[in-house]
Amino acid sequence: MRRLSVILFSGLLLVASCRNEGEKGKDTMEEPAISPNQADTTQEQSNVPAPPPASGEGAYKYPDIEGKSWVLSKYTYEGRQERPVGKSAISIQVNGNQLSGNGGCNRLNGQIFLGENGTVDISNISKTREICAGLMIQETRVVELLEGAESFKVNLVFLELSGPGGQLTFRNDLK
Repeated sequence: MRRLSVILFSGLLLVASCRNEGEKGKDTMEEPAISPNQADTTQEQSNVPAPPPASGEGAYKYPDIEGKSWVLSKYTYEGRQERPVGKSAISIQVNGNQLSGNGGCNRLNGQIFLGENGTVDISNISKTREICAGLMIQETRVVELLEGAESFKVNLVFLELSGPGGQLTFRNDLK
């Protein structure tokens, strides 16, 4: 009986000491159970922009911005210009009033409202819960700048989002 107890205890200790490290360089936090209503905010999404809607009803209201993948090339935070760091590109996609993208570590989803006079309102940004060493401060700043953006400028290659906290400059190199 004592031998069986020792074997069971050793097995439990071995199982408890195992750890899932996820991707190299990333620690994952255990997610709380989510309800079906919350599931859509944490689902993985592809970085591929949605195909453009057919002309006519449902066509893009802002075709210069919508349906494209915009990759962050630089940003200004508290008066200091920064370049993005990390292997994953920080990017956003706009489709209708939906904003999605990658913050450099986590997937982002939110709402965006573009005004005809160059105003923008970005809100309700949610993100997955991965932790990436050395990238979390940058990602927090990018999300803060997105949510604080008040105006936009766009041309064929660049999208600039500006607000009181700074500016984000994205590139669209799609042919």
